[in-house]
Amino acid sequence: MVLKAVKMRIYPSSAQRNQLWQTFGCVRFVWNQMLNMQIERRKNNPESKFVNAFGMNNLLKQLKVEYPWLKQAESTALQSANRNLADAFQRFFKGQNKFPRFKSRKYS
Repeated sequence: MVLKAVKMRIYPSSAQRNQLWQTFGCVRFVWNQMLNMQIERRKNNPESKFVNAFGMNNLLKQLKVEYPWLKQAESTALQSANRNLADAFQRFFKGQNKFPRFKSRKYS
């Protein structure tokens, strides 16, 4: 069996670069907001169940109303942040990973 790979590099324009940075910032903001929501929800009611990715995507609509600048980012990127956070929580509950952490702009 032969495996082949293609290595590519992109050179975005300044407008595309700004859009990428804005999208990364919005994804980080959604991750931090949803993580904070899960932590506060658990603090207020320890018997409450974990909100899955579908539930977080429904909450994303309200988050976009509260923060209109989130509408400028690609919606699938924000939904993937919710899916990744749900996966991080599932891995935590299974004992595979540590508790999910907040994302910082400085440290990836």
